[in-house]
Amino acid sequence: MARLVMNSSKKGEVVYDPFCGSGTTLLACEQLGRIGFGIELDPRYVAVTLERLSALGLKPKLIKTFSQPLVNTK
Repeated sequence: MARLVMNSSKKGEVVYDPFCGSGTTLLACEQLGRIGFGIELDPRYVAVTLERLSALGLKPKLIKTFSQPLVNTK
């Protein structure tokens, strides 16, 4: 992901990851001087991302959580 972030943005620019997963793109952004924003709905992946970023001494901000599914299938 670091190569993709480096080739598609400049230092100080914002990079958005709509499917954040375990936060690899956000880690690449931090390492390369970009501002990373990501969305992840699965709480397990959110926890992994927050833990990975915190391990680097960062203070990630969880903006909003969802307690109900976004799509009702009933």
